[in-house]
Amino acid sequence: MAVNPNGTGATPLTGVVASVNPKGIRLEGRDDWFNFSKFAADLVPPARGQAVSVTLDGQGFVRAIAPAATAPDAQQQPSAGRETLIIRQTCIKAAAEFAASRPELRSADLLALAERMEAWVLREGS
Repeated sequence: MAVNPNGTGATPLTGVVASVNPKGIRLEGRDDWFNFSKFAADLVPPARGQAVSVTLDGQGFVRAIAPAATAPDAQQQPSAGRETLIIRQTCIKAAAEFAASRPELRSADLLALAERMEAWVLREGS
């Protein structure tokens, strides 16, 4: 757990919510979960992808959550990159399944097919 520089027992953290469930949150770049304190009044769980400022009590439980001040472009960039990665993973998997029963295809053909699938998925219009 992070050490509070002001010695009050409350530890402030800022980050983007990677995961959320009814019991707590996990911030991007951290492996640990932060559970909501049963003593926190009117605590509203944030949405996944939201930039937040979290206050932890001396035991490491979340006592308060507030939206963090971030630039709009900085907040949008990670989700757009993640969506692109998901699309690419889906396309390469589909291309691999297609190529599995075609022994004449080479790995370069597989990658070209995945790129064409990605371009089709991300096409503008229709």
